[in-house]
Amino acid sequence: MSKERLLPFISPLILLTIWEMLARIGVIDIRFFPAPSEIFGTLIKITQDGSLLEATLTTLRRMSIGYVLAAIPAVLLGVLMGVNRFARLLFAPLINSLYPIPKIALVPMVILIFGISENAKYAVVIISVFFLVVINTMAGVLNLDPKYFDIARNNGARGWDLLWTVAFPGSLPNILTGLNLGLGFALTVIVGTELLLPQGGLGAMIWKSYQIYDVPTIFAALIVVAVLGWGINVAMEELERQIIPWKALPQAQAKNLSTNAKPVAEPRIRRFIRIWWMAARPFSFTASVTPVVLGSAIAAYDGFFNLGLFILTLVGSVAIHAGTNLINDYYDWKKGTDTAESLGPNRPLKEGLITPQQLFVAALLTFALGSAVGLYLVATRGVFILIIGVLSVLAGWFYTAGPFAFAYVGLGEVVVFIFMGPVMVLGSYYVMAQQWPWRVVWLAVPLGLIVASILHANNMRDYPDDLAKGKRTLANLLGRRASKNEFLLLMGGGFVVLVLLVLLGIAPWLTLITLFELPNAIKLIRLGYATEAPQPLNKLVRASAASHKRFGWLMIAGMIAAWVVRG
Repeated sequence: MSKERLLPFISPLILLTIWEMLARIGVIDIRFFPAPSEIFGTLIKITQDGSLLEATLTTLRRMSIGYVLAAIPAVLLGVLMGVNRFARLLFAPLINSLYPIPKIALVPMVILIFGISENAKYAVVIISVFFLVVINTMAGVLNLDPKYFDIARNNGARGWDLLWTVAFPGSLPNILTGLNLGLGFALTVIVGTELLLPQGGLGAMIWKSYQIYDVPTIFAALIVVAVLGWGINVAMEELERQIIPWKALPQAQAKNLSTNAKPVAEPRIRRFIRIWWMAARPFSFTASVTPVVLGSAIAAYDGFFNLGLFILTLVGSVAIHAGTNLINDYYDWKKGTDTAESLGPNRPLKEGLITPQQLFVAALLTFALGSAVGLYLVATRGVFILIIGVLSVLAGWFYTAGPFAFAYVGLGEVVVFIFMGPVMVLGSYYVMAQQWPWRVVWLAVPLGLIVASILHANNMRDYPDDLAKGKRTLANLLGRRASKNEFLLLMGGGFVVLVLLVLLGIAPWLTLITLFELPNAIKLIRLGYATEAPQPLNKLVRASAASHKRFGWLMIAGMIAAWVVRG
């Protein structure tokens, strides 16, 4: 072990040694400061009887749930405030005035609102972490050089693109600093809250030990809190090193130049995440997230909603979607449809970053995760979920697998329309309501048409390659002109069907806010007719995915607004 790794342990060992000696020779009062040997003996005892583990897990659960519920919206709001002056002027005075208030002082008010419950403990953590993370995130965005935003705008970035490609990665050091401070603060606050509301946890253990004057147990619990805080800090520092290694890069490069060493390698964890992020293609997950959220929004409109079931359904659908992406890439590569020259997104295989076998195993693992979530939903919500789950996995697998793969016999758009439209929307609705009315199927049709247009744009782009390699898609079966007409029917048909559903009273009239997306859809249709070159059509694929996302979320917003208006 190097000297640098030993140094952090020297000062605690010196302190404990001196403490032990002073306790043994009677210099300090062992009633208040028992010897470390006695404290560690107590620590072993409460570890063996399980009370320490139970208390620690309770504290960690409360801290983690409150932290996540605070950190995610805090980062989003902080980035928005950093980019948007209107949002900053609107929220900054409120946040800056509430942040200095001691959070423990808010516990009585939280108890009045939530009672003496778990929700009260979560609320205290949320309040404590939220403002800290918002302020650090906003400061990180505001400190970015405006030139980065100008360069992004000059390259066509707008709206969310600026947030995702410039504001978020640029402010990541500040975000992680805020998240690190927030974690430590969350631990401190939840232990303090457990002292005031002693219902399990390390804080309650300290309070109960105080009441019976069990000082060694108090110190033992405090040691666990200290170790947890140290571990959290070490973990966050490692996460920061993996995600933003460029912070330490200048010093490392200077060292390399002076010693003629090799260039600094990309951290292993960061490389792993980057490669599999590319392989899973998360930008496409909107095609699976949107129908789940829409089905849940329709269920909420009908009076059925459960947050836990919603999250599970979302995780399961995204896992199956990721597995579908991975297994499709595997079989396209194996069959020779995807090559190093193809314009498709299968970069990790093309660049030799992963092997086909690794891709296959990853597909199996993600399908297994989706299936595990599905089995839980089957056990709790009924056999109808099993039918939908089995059909979804089979559709994803045989989309490119087997001699009669759907994508190779002109059925790709049909399968995508059915499963990423009516099946997913109806499935998520059934999880909530345990009903499957035909009205939900009709409400899913517009979304299914537009998601199918994404695949069709992909097939229009790959028209010459697919034709040369014997892959039969609707684009090359119909021919160039007819395939353009099909894109018009799919993209434009989503809007037409939705208007008809509103006129027939099947969809709430507020869902017509999706018509705000119609001008963008018209531009995409014109682009599809205007060119046959692969590069512009490659842009059409991503633009169609973005249009699907906007259409779907506008429809979701319309359903939620109708639910709120109806009361």
